[in-house]
Amino acid sequence: MKYTREEYVRFLCTELEAQEKSYEQIVKTKATVLKDNGEVFVGMFQRINEAGFAVFKVRNSENMPRKNSFWSAVYLNGEMGKFRNWGDLSWNKLREEYQRDFSDCLCAWISKSEDSEFCLVGIKNMTIEFTELLEQGKTIIAFGPKDPPLQYLLNLIQIVKDEQCQDTKPVLDFEECDNQWNPRKIGAKEDLVFLLLDGHSNEKSIVVQGPPGTGKTTRMAQLAAKLLRENKSVLVTALTNQALIELAKKDDLQEFIEKRKVSKTSLTVDEKREQPNLQEIKENKCNASSGYLSLATFYLSSGWAVDVTDIPFDFVIMDEASQALLPMIAASMKLGKRVILIGDQKQLPPIALTNEDTINRFGWSDIIKGFQSICSHFSFSSFMLSDTYRMTARGAECTGAFYNNELHSVSESQEFVTSISDLNPKGGAVIKEMKMRVGDKNPQNAFDYIFDLAKRILLENSKADIAVLSKFRETTRQLQKYFTLKWDGKDYPDNIKIDTIDRVQGLTVHFCFFLIPNASIRYSLETELFNVATSRAMNNTIIVLPTTLYKELIPEEVRNYLMKAKQGGGTSVSSQPKVISSGDVHVKVIDKIDLSRFETPKQKSVKSSAKRNLYIIDTNVFVNCPDIISKIDEKYMVVLSAKVIDELDKLKIKLNATERQNVEKALRNINRAMDKRDIKMELSNVELLPNDFNKKSSDNNILTVALKYKNENPILLTSDNGLQVKAKGLGVATISLKDFLKR
Repeated sequence: MKYTREEYVRFLCTELEAQEKSYEQIVKTKATVLKDNGEVFVGMFQRINEAGFAVFKVRNSENMPRKNSFWSAVYLNGEMGKFRNWGDLSWNKLREEYQRDFSDCLCAWISKSEDSEFCLVGIKNMTIEFTELLEQGKTIIAFGPKDPPLQYLLNLIQIVKDEQCQDTKPVLDFEECDNQWNPRKIGAKEDLVFLLLDGHSNEKSIVVQGPPGTGKTTRMAQLAAKLLRENKSVLVTALTNQALIELAKKDDLQEFIEKRKVSKTSLTVDEKREQPNLQEIKENKCNASSGYLSLATFYLSSGWAVDVTDIPFDFVIMDEASQALLPMIAASMKLGKRVILIGDQKQLPPIALTNEDTINRFGWSDIIKGFQSICSHFSFSSFMLSDTYRMTARGAECTGAFYNNELHSVSESQEFVTSISDLNPKGGAVIKEMKMRVGDKNPQNAFDYIFDLAKRILLENSKADIAVLSKFRETTRQLQKYFTLKWDGKDYPDNIKIDTIDRVQGLTVHFCFFLIPNASIRYSLETELFNVATSRAMNNTIIVLPTTLYKELIPEEVRNYLMKAKQGGGTSVSSQPKVISSGDVHVKVIDKIDLSRFETPKQKSVKSSAKRNLYIIDTNVFVNCPDIISKIDEKYMVVLSAKVIDELDKLKIKLNATERQNVEKALRNINRAMDKRDIKMELSNVELLPNDFNKKSSDNNILTVALKYKNENPILLTSDNGLQVKAKGLGVATISLKDFLKR
């Protein structure tokens, strides 16, 4: 088996500790300091509006909460609702000693109020009990950091510790194998429900991959409805409440909601107002019953899996399966006689706070990316929805770069009407390049451009839905503030959503801006994140990026997307277009396509007939030749493994005096060289190693960096014979320090 139960427990305990430390670091800080930093704010309750949102009055001098951000709303006893009475109490102590009640919640909107010193904040997802408490008077509520899902991890720890459970063994005790992911493609007109229920009726587990806009939620509702008609007990579990509510809105389920046969965990006031006949699961306890549908988040259904002795549901449908840890997928096997996993391994995996180096060192990636592990190592029957309703043909062609070019458009609208030259009426991506200051996550010129174009879009179509996305919280927070202050009226309209990319899976809009600041660019170019950001729009995705982006190491699928965007009739807006006129004929010159900017170093090297164009240097080389980088021609890139830097740092206290001086000199030289020439530091990825290789070996970690660049002719510079043999065996060129210095 790939992981022992002890390894699962070690990961889950490490993640639990990371989440506890991160949370404790915040909550043990003085509450007034958190308030000054924008991590706590206070508001006076005004009313519950017609949509079921709680409206609070907040001073403008407060740091405004970010729209769509999660909080814990805390009702403090007596006069402690007033922050001036908090004194030196930490947020944790304040809650321990004075909290009367609390509710998780979400900041839905911010608006100007009639009093210029205050604004109004709309809060949703509050529990019914907490809302009833609010309505007793004009209560002051403190909003602070949301409690981490520690109980979820504790539930999973109990599940993986139970080695006697036969239902979880096939998932947790899997053998690593190279299962070629080759799902059966399902078009828009094919009956997926029939295939799942009749064509594969004897199988415990089935996997469905649903790329963006392929109708996952609609198909899921159709499946659940058919099962309810057959008097089956059904659980749909997902990471977020929002995913469950989106399912409950689907037409196929309305007859069952009207009959009060659909219930949900942690039902909130606004959810109850939107769906009056949706039932609350009492005390969030497992309520499996024939002919009834239960909706529960992973956090609660994982607890059900701990408590049950017999499988309670006929069917479990896991939505957002790509957001599930592998032990959560195992938990679903305890809950359903048949389990259908619906997700997309090409979109964002679960967020883990455990240090990335620790994850790589212990090879825990397959535990975190549970759905991807199922697709890679299991032989479950699998399907892929291959027709997207969301995107035009051009949009599907671009996004198809992430799906083996097997994504096709069945959208009823293949073009849209616009007079805005910055947009492309055929849909898909539009590239906007501009100069951005290095390290600036809030580029003013990009903010100006996005704001101006968004206003022009709404002037042309006031009902258009627009998303403005970025990788960074700081960027989205400043964008929200910028739009709020500059928009005419009380607030920018509700059909503009500004958020981080990790919070918008499932979102569909007409236009989407994806801002890539010139800061830590590689994070914005991560394949799954880039795919999510660029697949939200029915019409255009406007990618606002720095002109220097093409100098970065761009993942292959992202590079292919950008090439398709450039080649497929895409608009590249880098300056004001030139208009050539002759009589009544006007020709607008948009730009010329420079494909060389998309070429990998390997492609460029082939043109110049110089095949070897980047070096990866082993630790022993720096010990023996601390100025090795200066001996490599500057036309060649140097890639440094983070493991090498870590080893050099540790060697300073282990070597003799001469070698120690060499190491210190090497580190100084590396530091200087990184400021002057083309040098990158790269993290290892043990997933690239063959199964027989020790994933904890430092040499093998360094080798994985060379494997990352295997398509770009890397040369591993090492005097270690064992490492040379392994590298050559995997097709990576090597050279010893002695042979290199002879050149």
